[in-house]
Amino acid sequence: MPHSPDDFAAYARARLPELVTTAHLLSGTPGGPDDPREATELARRTLVRVCARWRRIPRHDADFYVRRFLVKECLRGARGRARRAKAQRAVLVLLHWEGLREAEIAQLLGWSSGAVRSRARRGLAVCGGDAERLRRLFAEAAAGLVPLDVQLDAVEQHGRALRRRRSGVVAAACGVLLVPGVVSGADRFMSGGSTGGSGGGAADVAQSPVRIVAPGERVDAVPGVQVWLTTDGKHWSTPEVPNQFQGLTDADADDTYRNKYRDKYQDKDTYGSGKKVSVDSGKPAVSVQPDPLNSTSYFLSGLYRGLSADPARVEVTVEDHRITGTVLTLAGSPGWGVWYARTPLSPEELKSSSVDGGPAVTVYDAAGKAVARGGAAE
Repeated sequence: MPHSPDDFAAYARARLPELVTTAHLLSGTPGGPDDPREATELARRTLVRVCARWRRIPRHDADFYVRRFLVKECLRGARGRARRAKAQRAVLVLLHWEGLREAEIAQLLGWSSGAVRSRARRGLAVCGGDAERLRRLFAEAAAGLVPLDVQLDAVEQHGRALRRRRSGVVAAACGVLLVPGVVSGADRFMSGGSTGGSGGGAADVAQSPVRIVAPGERVDAVPGVQVWLTTDGKHWSTPEVPNQFQGLTDADADDTYRNKYRDKYQDKDTYGSGKKVSVDSGKPAVSVQPDPLNSTSYFLSGLYRGLSADPARVEVTVEDHRITGTVLTLAGSPGWGVWYARTPLSPEELKSSSVDGGPAVTVYDAAGKAVARGGAAE
């Protein structure tokens, strides 16, 4: 659930001391001179960015966004070797001071878990290879910090102004899209350039919305569910289970989910059978994972891989109903991505479809050819 705009000040006031301390460890040298000005300014800029997006930040994920904005502000403007050193220090601070796990840091930074592990290992080696000593240095630096005052009223004013400017940019862009000539051009683009109805294939049916995202960029798929990608796979959070992950080489993910939900609902048929993503064959494949949103509906999503290009359409079939999925893909990473359905599925529909193997998903290319199937269609 998003925050009320009125509770930002209370959150910022409670979070500020820890935020300034972490900002100091990110921007300063552990055990070095304690200059609170840089850390205080870094914390202030972070809170401005958080305030500008406060209405869209889920309550249970506020700390995630604060840490993410803090690291981004710390890295802003740094280039080359300086940026790499700052990023390496950020990994050490998040791991040995904030106490995050490598997988959590990967989600926060938009990196793979392997990249985080490598940076952590190299960074610790630079610091002498002693994790306990590094934590003591962090603690000494934090104890000696005397933060300056941050005027939260000014932070809120700046954050609201930033939000209004961004809203104005979005409104202007929407106005451009409403111009008839532009809409006509957009229609031709989305239909693969065809303006007639006789072309056949995928151009005759609704194409899947395709969104290209940055690593770690969170997308609100449906109310209560966020999906994001890193270079090693799919991440998602639901009201029932936060911070789930399916890797590109995780062939047994669906069995794990099925067992989990079978135990939860005491009904092995409620989940359905799903479809594993094939790892060894190298052939195109797509998975299907139903996740409970509540007692009355399920969220459908999955991961496709092995394609020669991004799909033009992902179609989910539940008995006689067909749903067009939405596609998320990473820039520069053709051949794999994530699909999800914006239309929830009822437990009755899911249970009924499980008789034939569960919801079926088919991935089509731009010519309308089915290039991957999962679930009952396999």
